[in-house]
Amino acid sequence: MKLLLVGVWASIVTLGAAFGMLHWQKGSGGPRAGDGEAKVEEYRTKAINVPIIGAGTIQGYIVAQFVFTVDATALAKVPVNPEVYVLDEAFKTIYAGEQVNFQNMKKQDLPVLAKRLGENVNKRLGVEVVRDVLIDQLSYIPKKDMRGGERS
Repeated sequence: MKLLLVGVWASIVTLGAAFGMLHWQKGSGGPRAGDGEAKVEEYRTKAINVPIIGAGTIQGYIVAQFVFTVDATALAKVPVNPEVYVLDEAFKTIYAGEQVNFQNMKKQDLPVLAKRLGENVNKRLGVEVVRDVLIDQLSYIPKKDMRGGERS
């Protein structure tokens, strides 16, 4: 009987402590929901390799990795991981290569690429989740510079 009472007493104390801690944290400083400050989270994608095709053959590969920031509140409304969409949009944009020429890049092309990726992902998700896309790594490796690149 004593053991049962001690167990009940320990459970009540634990629940009371947890409730008190939650109440204390809710009342402490920091941005509150509704204060207008959105919580931003950062995610890093896996690296992708995209073939660059010209004159009917593979000319080389782009190796790319991105970092993107998301609005945590909007992210909670989306049932899918936005990383998949960022990588898909990056692959499609690089592979199509219509507006960004990776064989002859100019300095201004990278901001255009990053902005387009964020806009396209948000359009596909139907919610403004992605705030910013940053280019962590972007390398062009010509086929001739690859090991075995001269073989047909």
